[in-house]
Amino acid sequence: MFADDSTYAAFWLDLARSDLATWMQLTPYAYATAEGIHLVGVAFFFGSIFLLDLRLLGLMPQVLAGPAGRFLLRISAPAFLLLAVSGALLFVPSADRYAVSPIFFIKVGAITVGGLNALAFHVAAWRRVEVWGQRARTPWTARTAAAVSILVWITVIALGRWMGYERRDPPAAELELPFAAYSGSVTPDPPSSDGKSLSFGSPSFIPSTVSA
Repeated sequence: MFADDSTYAAFWLDLARSDLATWMQLTPYAYATAEGIHLVGVAFFFGSIFLLDLRLLGLMPQVLAGPAGRFLLRISAPAFLLLAVSGALLFVPSADRYAVSPIFFIKVGAITVGGLNALAFHVAAWRRVEVWGQRARTPWTARTAAAVSILVWITVIALGRWMGYERRDPPAAELELPFAAYSGSVTPDPPSSDGKSLSFGSPSFIPSTVSA
């Protein structure tokens, strides 16, 4: 597993501690702005793809597939650029965590499948869209690509949300405190004349190392 490779882990940890990661975390509204841009990209990218997929499945037969596809492509292309740039900015501050997250790798795999599906669609069906674009029933290759596209991109969105709620154990770190820490031991006070202790005891302090 990559997660067990110290060199692999160190690389992503260095990225998470880089100047860009620090700027994203400490600059007011930087992370929130990137997240907002990412959501806008999600809406335009997946929205335009979903509309084309509906047409390819035959649910909007009155719409010409060719002109609609070319128009929606002019929306999805810049939207994908927004997704890529904003997604990279959101990834950097948590690179060390995402690099060992199974959910993240599944999401990357789903995105790859979506890209390959789009490529196969353009090679197998889209080049002949002028032939079948006016028909209500599209070729089986187009319908199959549309069905796969909807399933894959819904999966990508769900995995993206899942990553936000994925449980992560904080890494162990030893913090040397600049002051003496309470050791937890108690030295009893001498009993009073009636045999009862006047207090719960005097804490003894020793320097210690605390694991966070």
